[in-house]
Amino acid sequence: MMFPLAKIIGFDLDQTLYPKSPQIDAAIQAYIYAKIAQRLSVPLTIAKEKFDERYQSGKGMSGSKTLIDLGFAHDEAKDIVQEALENADIAEFLTPDAEVLQLLSDLQSRYTAIDIVTGSNHRTAMAKLEKLQIPTALFTNVITRDDGSKSDLSSYKEWLAQHPNHSVEQFLYIGDRVSSDYEKPKELGIASILVNVREYDDAVLCPQLSSIRDLREILL
Repeated sequence: MMFPLAKIIGFDLDQTLYPKSPQIDAAIQAYIYAKIAQRLSVPLTIAKEKFDERYQSGKGMSGSKTLIDLGFAHDEAKDIVQEALENADIAEFLTPDAEVLQLLSDLQSRYTAIDIVTGSNHRTAMAKLEKLQIPTALFTNVITRDDGSKSDLSSYKEWLAQHPNHSVEQFLYIGDRVSSDYEKPKELGIASILVNVREYDDAVLCPQLSSIRDLREILL
């Protein structure tokens, strides 16, 4: 086992407990188009063109870098992308996955606790879990944006505080984004695994898995 000290497993929600898809990507980008249109005072069609020509062209910019290129501040661009991931209307694209549900159940049996630490607010998180047919009873804690923020580490600190009898070395976080799910917890000494990864990043020093299902080989 790669993480022999792990006792408390935390999960991101968005694009972690469900996979990325073209439909979800489109919904997320539509949220970003609206932010661009508002900032630049242009129609949505123009905002879409400005985003797509940078994001999809040979420049190959990420969503946040595209926003920065359009004049948004660095932190603001990161926040907008995170908001889009959490707030875009994607419920219709979420479907239950029996294999993921069984994985979560097996992890709950194997470890002291499994929790959710998400940037979504409580109402949105509950709606997504219901759509995915993932019972909240599986999780000891569901920490949402209402409890803190990943970007300022307050949600991760809240997570640690929920298990005062465990050292930070016993925590393991599962997410899909380098910035919020690997770099931020690392600042507190929390280990991570990234899942649903499309492109391997040599600079990221944690396991990077193409599917959340691959956790079974590492953690069980």
